[in-house]
Amino acid sequence: MKNPHIIYILSDEHCGTAMSHIGDPNVSTPNMDQLASEGVSFRNAYANCPICTPSRGTIFSGRHAHAGPVQFFFDVYKATSPSTATILRTADYHTAYFGKWHCGVVQDQEPEEVRQNRQDYTRWPMRTPEYHRGGFQDWFGFEVNNAPFEGFYYHQNDVNPRRINGYQTDVLTDMIIQYINEYGHQKPLFLVLSVEPPHFPLDAPDQFMRFDPTKLKTQPNFSDTPEMREKLATYYAMVENLDWNLGRVSDALSNNKKFADNTLTVYFSDHGDFMGNHGLFERKENPHQESVRVPAIFHWPNRIPPQGMRNELFSLVDMLPTTLGLLGIDIPSHLQGQDFSPALLNKPFVEPHHILLEMCGNPRWDLDFLDWRGLVTNKWKYAYYETGHELLFDLENDPYEQKNLANTQIEIRNQLRQQLLKTLAETREPYFDVLIEHGVNLETPVINVSTGKHGGISPTWDNVIQTD
Repeated sequence: MKNPHIIYILSDEHCGTAMSHIGDPNVSTPNMDQLASEGVSFRNAYANCPICTPSRGTIFSGRHAHAGPVQFFFDVYKATSPSTATILRTADYHTAYFGKWHCGVVQDQEPEEVRQNRQDYTRWPMRTPEYHRGGFQDWFGFEVNNAPFEGFYYHQNDVNPRRINGYQTDVLTDMIIQYINEYGHQKPLFLVLSVEPPHFPLDAPDQFMRFDPTKLKTQPNFSDTPEMREKLATYYAMVENLDWNLGRVSDALSNNKKFADNTLTVYFSDHGDFMGNHGLFERKENPHQESVRVPAIFHWPNRIPPQGMRNELFSLVDMLPTTLGLLGIDIPSHLQGQDFSPALLNKPFVEPHHILLEMCGNPRWDLDFLDWRGLVTNKWKYAYYETGHELLFDLENDPYEQKNLANTQIEIRNQLRQQLLKTLAETREPYFDVLIEHGVNLETPVINVSTGKHGGISPTWDNVIQTD
């Protein structure tokens, strides 16, 4: 059989628990559920670095953010860095990208149309330079819209942007369906559909706004306020719209002779969202489950046997080697992820004991944004913050991460700290090992002069930060 077409459907900020087949009691995701039942959905899938830019770099480079081509928020995909697209092109694939990229913001790359009408565009309307596009050939992308009904994109090598007239997920889905139906290359296609929703700002088409906020079932760690419930209702509406569009893509593939039965479809997200839990919404950047858990669904008719949910520890750094493994393509030595293709093909497989989690070069919007490194196993979650604070959660007995055991489970904490140091050394950690082993005591207190309202989830807020 010739190599399959490959469709990545990449969303933004979709928490991995917010699907009906995973057990969310509110949301209905029949199309995600069907792909999972006919293929594989990893219950324990993680974003290694839960913030947009470095997470996307991890996905397309197969390397951890701290050692990859995209190392911090608003970094760019380095011009000569190998990627999923460049590797697949050597295997005779044609490549196309639709939607949010967020790995190519160069601040002065505002074309004439944007400069003359700056008030009509959102905060980051820059045109992605060709050599920061990760090797994708056909380009219908943008960096950041954060405006689900008022978007724009750059069409191929056009200089000025084009408007997205309608709800972003709907219109981008329309575009890729047309592209698939008109696809004329003899080569197999690797296409990425990357949509921002359910990333904030929270907004959805009226027909999806079906949730009564007062009737939503919430977790024990949910901050139960009317505002949080309103936000959660809209978030679920965005997820259901996304699911509906995923079904449209599946139908288009099934009805196209070139793509039916020979397309590997992968649905996943770049990170999660707290969804009102721990008192936060429209936030990620921390090691908690709501932030780092993501969907990861693989579907390939007649090749990936129907297995439903699997429990192995999968993470986004594994996406590239797993894709290559499914195709039988040699996996380059510079990739740091693991090939999960044996698990997907229901063959013997030894899962990783732990996953490396991290926050690299976060945007520092306020004092709650800190860098950290961590590990997750099937039972434990450990994180070491740049301030020297540590988190330790027992995921079996405290799945909602409400009790930090770092100061009581000393032996476990120290074991995980040593494993983290070993893992960082293996992955070419540039500096955090120095903080863990040789960090100095904090200068305290830290006076917070901001008048903004902060979430305060970083552990420094407990005993370090004081409001002026």
